[in-house]
Amino acid sequence: MKRFARCLWAVLALVASDELAAAGPAVKATETPPPVGPRTEMVITGSTLMAPFSEAMAERVAANASLPPARILKTGTTEGMQAFCSGEGLDTPDVVAVSRRMRVFEFERCQKNGVTDIIEILVGYEAVVLVQRKDDKDLPLTMDAVFHALAHELPQNDEFVPNTHKLWSDVDSKLPKTEIRAILPVRTLGARSFFNDRVLQGACRNISELKGIFEAAERVRQCTTLRRDGRVVEVGVPFLDNMRAALSKAPPGTIATMSLRHATELSDIAKIVAFEGVIPSRETVANREYEFVRPLYYYVKKAHVKDYTGKGLVGGLRELITEMTRDATVGTKGYLIPLGVVPMPEDERIAVRDASLRLARFER
Repeated sequence: MKRFARCLWAVLALVASDELAAAGPAVKATETPPPVGPRTEMVITGSTLMAPFSEAMAERVAANASLPPARILKTGTTEGMQAFCSGEGLDTPDVVAVSRRMRVFEFERCQKNGVTDIIEILVGYEAVVLVQRKDDKDLPLTMDAVFHALAHELPQNDEFVPNTHKLWSDVDSKLPKTEIRAILPVRTLGARSFFNDRVLQGACRNISELKGIFEAAERVRQCTTLRRDGRVVEVGVPFLDNMRAALSKAPPGTIATMSLRHATELSDIAKIVAFEGVIPSRETVANREYEFVRPLYYYVKKAHVKDYTGKGLVGGLRELITEMTRDATVGTKGYLIPLGVVPMPEDERIAVRDASLRLARFER
C-alpha cells in the first residue's frame, strides 16, 4: 500500500509539472503532491488556511539562507496529515500544517509507518466563525439553534426523528422567517472538524436522548450527521474561491462557516454572525471573549532536518523551525499577526520556542 501511494505521488507530480514550473520565485504553492525522488527544497503540506503563513515564513528562510524555494501543498488538514504520516524520505512531505492538534490515531499511523521523531510547533490561534449574506437581516445564532437547523435527526420523546424545520423561525421564533441554508467546508478541512466537534457536539451535550446511546462513535455520528434535503452544501479546495462562488449565488437565510481570516477576505459579500452572544473579532478572539478558537500547529520530521554538519535530508528545516518561533514572526507585533494569527501569551511562546529549538520529541 505504501509503495502504491508513493507511485501515485509520482504520477500526480508528472501531471502537475507544467503548473509547478510557473510558480513564483520565493515559494511554489500547489494543490498536488511533491515529486518523487531527489529534491533540495522543503515540502510543506496541509491546511489551506495556513498556506499564507507557510509561504511568508518559507520566503524569509529561503532568502536569508540562500535556499531553493519551498513547495507549499494546499491539500487540506486531513489529506496533508495522511501524506505526512505515510513514511520518511524525500518522496514524503517534511512538514505538515494543521489547524488542530495531531490526533491519537494519526500519531499512531505515523509511528507505524516509521515517522517516529516528530517536532510539534504551536504558532498561535485562529477563530472559526459563522457568516451570512451581507444584505440579510441579522441572524444571531447559538450552538443549539445551529444544531436544530442542520441536524439530520432531532430529539423528540426519547427518540430521534427526521428534521422538518424549513425556516430559521421554526428553530427559534426570534429568528427571521427565511429558509434554512448552510455552506460548510468538506470533512477533510480543519474548519469542518472544528465545527463538528465544538458546535454540533457542543450542542449535543444537553440532549438527554443521547444518554441512551452507549457507543461513543454512535453518539458522534448522531450529533454530526447533517440533513440530506439539499439545505446543506459543502465546498472544498481552493476553499476561498469556492466559498465566494457559493455565497455569491446563495439564497437569503444562508449561513456559512469558515476561519475569521477568510470571513474578513469575503467581507464584500458576507458579514460575521454574532454567535453565543459575541461578535467574533480580532479583539474578542485575543481576549478569549469569543471562545470558538483553534490552535495552529506545524509538525516537522526530525529525520529530515539537516544538522550543522550537513547530515540530514533537507536543508532549511532547522532555519524554518527557528523562524516559526521568533517573536518577530509570532509575537504580538509579528508579521503573521496581520495575516490572521492570534498570538500566544508570552510564557506560552517561550515554552514553545524552548522545546522547538531543542527539537524535542512530540509524544501523544
